[in-house]
Amino acid sequence: VQESRTRAFLFGYPHLMPRMQGESMRSMLRSARKRLHPGALIGVDLNGVDGSDSAAARDALAPALSEIDVLHLNEDEVKVLSCSSSDKPAKLDEKDAIDTDTVDAEMLAQVETLHKQGCAVVLLSLGSKGALVSVTPDKSRLHDMSPPISNWNPGEQVRIGAFKVEGDLNANGAGDALFSGFCFAASSWGSQCETELTPKVAGTFASLVAWQRCDSRTRDGEGMRSASRLMEMIKEGDLPDVLQ
Repeated sequence: VQESRTRAFLFGYPHLMPRMQGESMRSMLRSARKRLHPGALIGVDLNGVDGSDSAAARDALAPALSEIDVLHLNEDEVKVLSCSSSDKPAKLDEKDAIDTDTVDAEMLAQVETLHKQGCAVVLLSLGSKGALVSVTPDKSRLHDMSPPISNWNPGEQVRIGAFKVEGDLNANGAGDALFSGFCFAASSWGSQCETELTPKVAGTFASLVAWQRCDSRTRDGEGMRSASRLMEMIKEGDLPDVLQ
């Protein structure tokens, strides 16, 4: 990677690459960060996490978490990683309360563990139930980052709804769309938007990107709205219906 004005560096599926795990992944991400423009976001997307060996799955990821600004994983993957976690989720203030019927205590505990090991933001896919955006409570970790993430409230957790698709549904690639959309919004591009880029806005933008990807009418580009238009929809409150 040559030094550039790249906004983000996204890496995926480390559990499917035995030689790019643990310390090797940490070294690679650190090297990429040094070569990128200061403030570029580093994101990692999980896939292929082996549920038969939770310890190996954690070892493949944990050493690199301090280099990961945004980690994306789904419900199954977070449960594999949490199999032997003894952490308990911190008590949430009423204003920060989230839907615990969707995000159970075991998942919340593992999200906290990921933060403790150095990850700044966790994006947890919940399928048709939407997603959870969780921000590290570590102020110094956020301080080291660039806007908009550096301006986010430490410890904030927000639920994001999944939007109803009106055309034929094709969910293939929905998680990839959610992840890439979130990282784009949370990168330096988001800090230049007129709309204040909070975790809720970044998550809603990502959900809109996934919504377009899942709709057969827009997934191939025809009629697909631009990133700027999606942000305008958020600003205007002109959003699709949310799945119940």
